[in-house]
Amino acid sequence: MHLHHADLTISPWRNGAGRKADVVGGPGWLITFAWVDRDAEFSNFAGQDRTITLIEGEGFTLDFEDQPPLVLDTPLQPRWFDGAWPARCRLHGSPSMVLNAISDRAQWRHTVERRIPGPDDTGFAILLEAAGPDYRRLDAVSLPAPVNVPCIVIRFDPRA
Repeated sequence: MHLHHADLTISPWRNGAGRKADVVGGPGWLITFAWVDRDAEFSNFAGQDRTITLIEGEGFTLDFEDQPPLVLDTPLQPRWFDGAWPARCRLHGSPSMVLNAISDRAQWRHTVERRIPGPDDTGFAILLEAAGPDYRRLDAVSLPAPVNVPCIVIRFDPRA
């Protein structure tokens, strides 16, 4: 599988407060880009783990009701949070784009890492640089794949 970022379909967030583009998903898991254009409530994903990675922009702070705030101001640093935590986003300035990995906690365990994928990797990679004429920045590929550039590598493993 190889999906060009430019070909992804943009749709509203689950709660309608922003825009997203689903990359790939299956029963109980999803990889999606999201644009945070303004301060807004995040969608509720009760029962699901979320890992969010700032791709572009100045970032934002997620304020939770009963948890310390999560500051996303360092690009390409994956950060986990519980999808059930009510979250309000406060932009630090300009709009931002993020990558989300979301999985049903009862079915899946996921990992999100910034690195060059190896030949034995499985899962998916979001390219952070172009890798030849066919592989552009922010394209998604299933692993293993012939890419030797930094990526966000996402893996979903079933829970036993």
